[in-house]
Amino acid sequence: MADKLERIVFVSVIHTDIESVEEARRVVREAKPDVVAVELDHDRYEQLVNPQKNQAADSAISGDMTQNLMQQLAILEKSLGDITGSDVGDEMLAAIEEGRAIGAKIALVDRPMTATIQAMMQVPINEIYKLTQMLPDATKDIKNGGAIDILSMLKEDGAVDDLMDQFKAEFPSLANVLIEQRDQYVAKALQYILNDVKGKIVAVLGAGHIQGVRTALMHLL
Repeated sequence: MADKLERIVFVSVIHTDIESVEEARRVVREAKPDVVAVELDHDRYEQLVNPQKNQAADSAISGDMTQNLMQQLAILEKSLGDITGSDVGDEMLAAIEEGRAIGAKIALVDRPMTATIQAMMQVPINEIYKLTQMLPDATKDIKNGGAIDILSMLKEDGAVDDLMDQFKAEFPSLANVLIEQRDQYVAKALQYILNDVKGKIVAVLGAGHIQGVRTALMHLL
């Protein structure tokens, strides 16, 4: 069903990257799709448009190690955003705004955050602990001027795929929950949209999800 897949325009974005925000906006504006699909679930979308709800979302995280990991990830992302001037999710909101301006339908296609957090409860504690211990050093590097180097590296050809392979090798269970299971969920959501509409779809996804979602979708079609 290659013809169906060709109706999807994938936009690969890097979170906290201003260029990604503009790219998402540009592609939606130029493609004029029937549907703009973004890597958000309902709760995450509500957090972005109503930041005061962040505290309520945090209460959904149970388990000290899992909560600590999520907090460390949030700190790292905020540190990047403070330096680049683009917060995580800005690229998704830009795509949504542009989509609404042209009358496109908006689809939130990411797996619900609560389901992902529940799945993390099954991840071996040593993986969660190891990644949690690594994140403060990564955040420190970002604050010491490494943010631009990181973004530049991620934009090099093949860099994201190499990083994903490394992450899957070092943290297989976490990769399964945070990447592979979500790729499958997004692919099924896009399959449903393809069967529901006849026009073009713009799918705005983090760079680390593009290949996995495309592969999963090809198997589904």
